[in-house]
Amino acid sequence: MKTFLFTILFYFVGLLMVQNVIDWKVAELPHIQKTEGNPQTVMTSLGKAVAFGGCDAFFLDVNPLKGLAQFTLEAVFKPDCDGEFAQRFLHLGTMSNERVMFEIRVNRDSTWYFDTHIVLPGGDWLTMMNKNLTHPTGRWYHAALVIDGARAVVYINGVEEFNEPLAFIPINEGKSSIGVRQNLASWFKGSMYRLRITPHALTKNEFLNDHHALNH
Repeated sequence: MKTFLFTILFYFVGLLMVQNVIDWKVAELPHIQKTEGNPQTVMTSLGKAVAFGGCDAFFLDVNPLKGLAQFTLEAVFKPDCDGEFAQRFLHLGTMSNERVMFEIRVNRDSTWYFDTHIVLPGGDWLTMMNKNLTHPTGRWYHAALVIDGARAVVYINGVEEFNEPLAFIPINEGKSSIGVRQNLASWFKGSMYRLRITPHALTKNEFLNDHHALNH
């Protein structure tokens, strides 16, 4: 009887987690409050994506990290070779206080490297960036930030690039911007297909794998 009850409990817990996943196709974003510039819809092998020309962005009136002590944040994106050096393509939270930001730095040799910047309520912060971990532009990539409450781990295409201690505190304030930092600085030039926020720490075997099909 106990085994049966535990099975039922785990089933409903798992169902609740699935129901609470936020899965956004960037070409079909809900909650858009404002659009800057003219983001262009482009077709891919998986359907519609959005091309950002270095002066385009979406602003959403929601913060998908609200209430989350653990989460996995994933993005499927393709950086161009000719954007500005510092680009913030995803900004969740407040404009200048608590926030999570996905950023890239684009080099003149058509490579880029990843930068994850986290500022917690109370002011503690963490930046994970290494200019030696470069990737070629012009291809689709998957980036994941895994927060389990004690550590922050960053993966690019399933390969761990950073693993740092972080006593995470939920970021309950703010909104979202896609394609630029919320203060209209550091515009992204490239394409984005999908964003997903899962309310627990995923393993890399559970990550999205859209970028494989997109690259073919």
